[in-house]
Amino acid sequence: MLTQLYPFLDPSHITAGLIDRLRALADDAAHLQRTRSVSPSLLQTAPLLEYWIPVHRLQGVRLVGQVEDRMIITSPLWFADPDGTWIRTLSRFYRLGPPANPGEASLISSLTIEPHDTRDDHEPEGNA
Repeated sequence: MLTQLYPFLDPSHITAGLIDRLRALADDAAHLQRTRSVSPSLLQTAPLLEYWIPVHRLQGVRLVGQVEDRMIITSPLWFADPDGTWIRTLSRFYRLGPPANPGEASLISSLTIEPHDTRDDHEPEGNA
C-alpha cells in the first residue's frame, strides 16, 4: 500500500549503488560524530553548489542550484554545516556558495523540477 503512494520505498529499488552510497554515508556520519569536522582536502574536491534553494520532495529535503554551468537537484540532504559552508547529501559532500537571491529563488521555486530532469553528479540513472 505505501509503495503505491511512494514507489521509492519498494525494496525492488535497492541496488548495489544505493547500498554503497548508504555505507559511505554511514562512514561519514561516524567521522562527523567523532570529529565534528570535514577534512579540508575532501572539501577541496567537493563540487561548489551556488545560487541554491532548498526544495521539499517526497524523499526529503534537496537543494536545487548551479554546479559549474548546469542546474542540478541534489540527492536528499543528511547533514549540513551549522556555519553554512558544506552539506552532505546521500551521494556526496558539496561546498556551499551563495544561495539564490530572492528573485532567483522565486523563479527556481516556481519551476516544476523532477528528479529525472537533472541529477546529482554521483546519482546513477533510476536511483533518484
